[in-house]
Amino acid sequence: MWKKLRRAAVCGVAAIAALGTLTPAALASAEAETRLYAPSALVLTVAKGEIATESTPLRAVTLTCMPAPGGTHPAPEEACGALYDVQGEFSSLQGDSQRACVKIYDPVVVTAQGVWEGQRVDFERTFGNACVLGAEGTSVFNF
Repeated sequence: MWKKLRRAAVCGVAAIAALGTLTPAALASAEAETRLYAPSALVLTVAKGEIATESTPLRAVTLTCMPAPGGTHPAPEEACGALYDVQGEFSSLQGDSQRACVKIYDPVVVTAQGVWEGQRVDFERTFGNACVLGAEGTSVFNF
């Protein structure tokens, strides 16, 4: 975990140093390009339990869809595609309804927090168990 934080800090310092070498005209051009789209960047978590605030996340990833799919999500292109299909409405995500799951109640809660196309997102949903999450959660929460 500390290695990732250290790497992020080094990358941030390198990015700032690189920006310092740009001319004012190049900075203005880069700024104009970034205003052409609304940002889409999310933090997705999966935790055991019924309520996210009462649970410790088991897994967490970042997902960036705009300007390009990326982040620590294992399949950002698929996840972004699923979100674009439902216009960012997490409650409208549909998974594989043909998948059979055991009916053992072992709740799993997922969250999505961040920004989708410039709008604040704060989503939470509880699934009956991990199998149901896999069946109904689509590629967005498949990590």
